[in-house]
Amino acid sequence: MIFPPGHYHSPIPDRADLIQRQDRIWALREELAGVDMRVSAQLDLLERLRPQVASIDYPVEAPAASDCYFYGNGMFPVLDAEFLYGALCLWQPRRVVEVGSGYSSLVMADVNRRLFGNAIDITCVEPYPRDFLRSGVDGITRLVPSRLEETDPALFAQLEAGDLLFIDSSHVSKAGSDVNYLFFEILPRLKQGVHVHLHDIFLPDEYPKAWVLDEERSWTEQYLLHAFLMNNPQWQVNWMAHYMLSRHRAAVSSVFPRCPALGAGGSFWMQRVGGA
Repeated sequence: MIFPPGHYHSPIPDRADLIQRQDRIWALREELAGVDMRVSAQLDLLERLRPQVASIDYPVEAPAASDCYFYGNGMFPVLDAEFLYGALCLWQPRRVVEVGSGYSSLVMADVNRRLFGNAIDITCVEPYPRDFLRSGVDGITRLVPSRLEETDPALFAQLEAGDLLFIDSSHVSKAGSDVNYLFFEILPRLKQGVHVHLHDIFLPDEYPKAWVLDEERSWTEQYLLHAFLMNNPQWQVNWMAHYMLSRHRAAVSSVFPRCPALGAGGSFWMQRVGGA
């Protein structure tokens, strides 16, 4: 290794330097430079979701059935799950392609099964599927057990306006990564009107301090996302879970009353509104 972790040429930051500058690095930010966060539109969307989420009835602990979502899963928290539930009901996509599957898949399957009679075509792309996905889940149309960067691009080309690309990636931009493939090969080719979700996004803030300093995660996806959206009129922000809960808690909790008592969220939703 030519450049050890912490070297200025290494993608792994210098922990001592971060600690020294932590007050500035983890200061809350109210703007995302070059990006319209559309906060008023996000608050309006909350109200449109209110009637859609009134019937949510998921358990807190794991139920006997392994193919049922529960809030205490530790991977896909309450705010993200309930927003996904409401968004599917509101937007009514014909197709969903999910890359990085798990408990979010169970929410989609439940909505598809109970509310849409399995009319939504849902494809899960997951190279390391959980047992319940391998066994088949009622409401999931098909499982593609491959890496994103090895998936046929035609799968994403079929998405039309109103459809959904749901991404929960490795979160790391590096040589040959799924994140690079997403931003450089898939997103630029999506059709106008397609909704896109990314997970574990904390913009306009930094990744959580505990993740960086204690767990030493060197995730980079949200930096690439910010650069992608800067001065880019072809895309609009629709929902920023972390920002909205941390700055507009009362409004969020009035629609999602289990939040933040049962957890928070890190979903980021955007939509292509121009171009292709």
